[in-house]
This record gives sequence, structure tokens and C-alpha cells, in this order.
Amino acid sequence: MRVSHIISPGTMAGAENVVLQGCSALLARGHELSLIVMLEERCPQYGRTFMEEARKRDIPVLALPVRGRVDLRAVLELRASLKAQAPEVVHAHGYKALIYALLGRVKHMPLVVTHHGETAHSRSVRLYEALARGLYLRVDRVFSVSEATTESLVEAGVRRAKLRTVPNPVSLQAASSDELERERSGDPLLFVGRLSEEKGLDVFLRAFASPRTPKHLKLNVAGDGPCADEWKALSSSLGLDDRVRWLGRRDDVPSLLAKAQALVLPSHREGLPLVVLEAASCEVPVLASRVGGVPGAVWEGENAVLVPPGSVEAWSNLLEELPELGRTLRDGARRRGAEIRARHAPDRWAELTAEHYQGLAG
Repeated sequence: MRVSHIISPGTMAGAENVVLQGCSALLARGHELSLIVMLEERCPQYGRTFMEEARKRDIPVLALPVRGRVDLRAVLELRASLKAQAPEVVHAHGYKALIYALLGRVKHMPLVVTHHGETAHSRSVRLYEALARGLYLRVDRVFSVSEATTESLVEAGVRRAKLRTVPNPVSLQAASSDELERERSGDPLLFVGRLSEEKGLDVFLRAFASPRTPKHLKLNVAGDGPCADEWKALSSSLGLDDRVRWLGRRDDVPSLLAKAQALVLPSHREGLPLVVLEAASCEVPVLASRVGGVPGAVWEGENAVLVPPGSVEAWSNLLEELPELGRTLRDGARRRGAEIRARHAPDRWAELTAEHYQGLAG
């Protein structure tokens, strides 16, 4: 069937990679697909980078230049494009793409939106995210990335009949057997993600500086964002300059995971973070906050340890116990890796998504 996806991308992070993997999987199953990428005037580099990644995967892309908050010319261009493509389903990703899809879609054209999660990292973003939840009343289906996210949307007033749980796809494989067999206790911990308030890295840094945390533990931080300077200054003030490495934004997450003792994700809020699936798929233990879809994506006590969000004390306790937990977590991560890869295979995502599309088109 014919589908048009619409996204206003930010930095290459979880939602952006999910869209690329999902579109590739749909194409591989024989569906016709176009990916409409909003190029916002204030930060066009995000859209251009995303389009480059899409083209590398042979995904048909169309640029939609957008000027200002609501660009009527862009709305008309989007409508003309949708009329020409005549997709059987339009699929929006994120609140900005949803607004334009609602304004620009052709009458009777089914509209799906994926709720990738909420960051709430500023007043304006919180306002737009609340607006998006209100606009879900006007779409035909809302895809959420985890059962926990589905339930949170029901509590927020979204009708359950519109909701479908479609877990994120992941395509990473485990490291080589030699890499997996070697002792990882001397390897650094790894954080991967946007350096913004909802990720809670400041909480982890305070725990990492605790006198109870083994001093041989190191941390690599891969990512960038609005809190980068603040958190680097905090790290220095806590005396962590020789134990924390700030890597900036990286495109080699698989190689970073292959050299990591465990992934850490101290988030305050999450949907279903792709990096958790990537770590579990690569058979790397996960240390994370018990938020969103994280508990359903891992096996607590086997390949993961989860703590309450925002608790420096809980993270300090975990870090103190980590040397004793290491072998158990590594063994559990190896046992569960194949199950994660099967459960979140891109082809499985595409199959489930296409079934929901067919229900709307039919």
C-alpha cells in the first residue's frame, strides 16, 4: 500500500532512527512510501542531516521548507504533495508534523500519529505536547511505543479505541563472541542521549561522585543538548574530570556499546528509549530509571537494574553494588539478547504497522 510519513526532525536521536528503520522495513516488505521532511528555517541542518541518512537507506524523501511557527505556504505545498501522491495512509511523527498533517491532509485521508514520548524540557515544549494530546482527538489512530505509554495516554484522555501499541524496532546485533567473553568490569559505563533536563544525567553525576562509588568506574557521555555546559561544569565541580569523558554527538553507538560495561539511563521521563533496546540487543546490561516503557523492555534482575527516577541515593546504592552484580548482569544480557532482537526486529514492526494501516485503508 501507499503511505506518506511526515516528520520535523531534531538531532539524530531515538525517534529519528525509529522512523528511518521503520520506513526501510516497510519498503523491504514491498510497500510504496514517501518520507516528507520538514526543513525548519531556524535549524535546517537537522532536516538536511536526516534526509542524508534517509537517502543512504534508499528511502524516497521530499523536502518541505517551513518558515515560522505556522507557514501557510508550506501547508498548501504539503496538501498539493499529498494530492499528487494519493497515499492510502498519512503517518505523522511528533507534534509539529501532526499539526501540518492535520492542516494539509486531503479529506477522508486516514491519519496516524506515533506518540514517541514527551520531553517536557521547556514551557513551550510542554505546551505543544499538551496541544498534541488534544489533537489526537482528530486523528484516526495513535501509535504508542509501549504499553506503559498507552496507559499514560488513556489517563490523559485519549480514547483507548484509537490507541495501538507498536514497540520501537531495533536492528543492532551483539558483538563478536570474543568481545562478549572478555571481562568488562574495567570498561566504562556509557550514557547515550540528548543532554536535556528530562534525561536526568545530573542526578547520576551526583551519585557517581559519592564516596561509596568505586573510584575505578569511568563514564563516557555521548550526546549534546541544552544542558551540556551546565552538566560539564557540575561534573568538574564534583571532581569528576578524570572519570567522565564527554564525547559529544556520536554516530558509532554500536562500537561504543561494544566497549561499555553497562548502559546508564537516569531519565525522569521516557517512552520506549531506543538506546535501551540497542544495548539489550547488543547484550550489554542496562542500568536505568523505572520510567515509561523501560521496565517492559528489559528483564529486571537479569540484564538490567532499575531505580526510582530522580533518586541520587538509589543510584549511589546501585553503583556501590555494581562490582558484585556485574557477572550476573552480563550473563543475563547474553541470555536475553536474542529475545530482544526477535521481539523488536524491524520486519516485525513493519508487519504490525502494515496490519494497522490495512485496517484503516480497508
